[in-house]
Amino acid sequence: MKNLLALFTVILIFSTSAYSQWIPIDSIRVQNADGVPLLLNQTVTTRGVVTTTREFGPLLVYFQTRTAGMVGYDTSFANNVKRGDSVEVTGVVTQYSGLTELNPVTSITILDTGISVTPIPVTTTEVKNNGEALEGMLIKISNVSAVHDFNGANVSTWITSGSGFNYRLLANGDSCDIRIYSSTNIANQPVQAFPFNVVAELSQFKFAAPFIGGYQILPRSLSDFSVATGVNTLSNDIPDSYKLSQNYPNPFNPSTNIRYNIAAGGDVSLKVFDMLGNEVAVLVNEKQNAGSYEVKFSAGSLSSGIYFYKLQTGNFTEAKKMILIK
Repeated sequence: MKNLLALFTVILIFSTSAYSQWIPIDSIRVQNADGVPLLLNQTVTTRGVVTTTREFGPLLVYFQTRTAGMVGYDTSFANNVKRGDSVEVTGVVTQYSGLTELNPVTSITILDTGISVTPIPVTTTEVKNNGEALEGMLIKISNVSAVHDFNGANVSTWITSGSGFNYRLLANGDSCDIRIYSSTNIANQPVQAFPFNVVAELSQFKFAAPFIGGYQILPRSLSDFSVATGVNTLSNDIPDSYKLSQNYPNPFNPSTNIRYNIAAGGDVSLKVFDMLGNEVAVLVNEKQNAGSYEVKFSAGSLSSGIYFYKLQTGNFTEAKKMILIK
């Protein structure tokens, strides 16, 4: 009965597609009990925002809406889009080891550029137990406490071979699989200092039906890792203006505090850069309500020197200098 209802929904969508010309990713992802899309082998047109730029090789493109994501597996698609592109895509619905894809992609239209996609905060438990709903989407796991190989040994370097290698990520009492692609700049680099946060695409790889399970996360680059810091809300009162305060203490070793005011709710970014302009830490990258906040920044893995921290939200941008002395 459940499958019949899902099939009726898909038929209804197609009956109206002559008017809309495209259908939501959510509808393409409707599946049977074995995790197989009901629209398998059908040509569809859909829309979403691209969240990758060939980090996983020359074929894979992840794109999503606020509620669903999927993958395009096509060289032309990958070569002609980048992160933040809003696209309309036509292709054939296929499935590779449980991962719903469009392959080939027969048409691409870029509708807009520079669109920001906010990762969905999830736990390792949600990755394992609710991966199907999150497949193809950008997620964020906070406070990672360890990385193990599949024998349970601690891992200190993201060693890869072939197209990539899988490890086990531990956070908040549970774990999930993380795959490091050899094509990313993460490959063969040291594992970040714990605890850290990681942004990644949620993917799937399962050899046989039912295609429920086998979920894994795929970080795109080193910039997807950030220092795990606690953001404390100092006040929910609405400030009169935006403000980024000088960090204290300054100079510092190895941690310091940064306060800022947000006069209106929205996307907030607080990042740290070295003297060359390289991003070394992402302290905040999320939606926040108007209020006053404080973040603790720990620079235990950085060398002594001058650093800059920059706050961006809405039309407000401000940066300040801080000095790390060890």
